[in-house]
Amino acid sequence: MYQLWLAVRVRNSLVSHLKTHRSKVCGLKWSITGNLLASGGDDNVVYIWEASMMNSAQFVYRFTNHVAAVKALAWCPYNFEVLASGGGTNDWCIKLWDTQQGTYINSVNTEAQVSLS
Repeated sequence: MYQLWLAVRVRNSLVSHLKTHRSKVCGLKWSITGNLLASGGDDNVVYIWEASMMNSAQFVYRFTNHVAAVKALAWCPYNFEVLASGGGTNDWCIKLWDTQQGTYINSVNTEAQVSLS
């Protein structure tokens, strides 16, 4: 088992190395307000990071409800605390997360792999 490093940069400056995902990182998405970063990976996990705490390399939340790689991430445009994550080949679900409370909200089975185009 191995861990991947996620390097976060602001323009040309390195902000932090984040050591968490145990496989490829498939997606990164900053929240609309810019204070949270979501990462999803081939390890079926979604991590939520707080921008002001990036130096500590400690995630805020870890969501493990997917059963396949997390291929897509999107923040809700009208409720900034809600994140949608899309699962890969054997998952077929869009899952909604409350990133304020760190809780699972709901899941929708799409009957197909979810990915960004």
